[in-house]
Amino acid sequence: MTTPLIPAVLDTGLQALWLKTKDGLQGRITHIALGDAGYTPTQTMTGLRSERARYPVADGQDLGKQLHITALADGPAEFWVREVAFILESGATLALWSDPDKPLAYKAAGVDLLLAYDLVLSSLPPGSVTVQSTGAGLSLSMAEEVAALATGQISEMLRGMKRGDELSEHGRQLTAAEQRLEEAEEQVAKAAGQGMQLKAVVDERHARITELATAQAAGLINLQRLTLQPILKQ
Repeated sequence: MTTPLIPAVLDTGLQALWLKTKDGLQGRITHIALGDAGYTPTQTMTGLRSERARYPVADGQDLGKQLHITALADGPAEFWVREVAFILESGATLALWSDPDKPLAYKAAGVDLLLAYDLVLSSLPPGSVTVQSTGAGLSLSMAEEVAALATGQISEMLRGMKRGDELSEHGRQLTAAEQRLEEAEEQVAKAAGQGMQLKAVVDERHARITELATAQAAGLINLQRLTLQPILKQ
């Protein structure tokens, strides 16, 4: 992430820059210095109040009224970054930024911190300042891209894990539904078996009742025949 800075251009920096430009040369920023003091800078200052580390510029780009500068803060130093200075190749401080209330970043021990600043130099002649690069700019750009890619991959992995959890839950629900269906089919089959048994009993009883009714009817007919025989003989 690039941080826009509007630093105070120091008198010593202007003097060093004037000596360069009067000979037709450009002032070159070669280093970025970091410190841990917070204050409101003035043009009469000559450098940081509490410098903690100094790093070579990795890459830079002239954007007209501002310079895009990157560097890599490494090493064992550990502090809150509250002041930043931009150093010319002569060693003079060209410009300085600080704030009495807020830090820019935190430099942890043994952890590389990518510095990326858009340095606004509207008070200087156009083209009077350039940046001396170490050639590490491509690596830093790739580091930013790799970090963004890694963040995207991690997010996609988390989404995939969430989808996997949802599929597992759906699978458990489907298994439970299948078990309930099997139990219902068993109950229906059991009920059907019981129904068939009941029908057999009813059919058997119906057959017995029919047989008994037939026998009773036959007996009644036979009794009527025996009763009518004497009468018919007279």
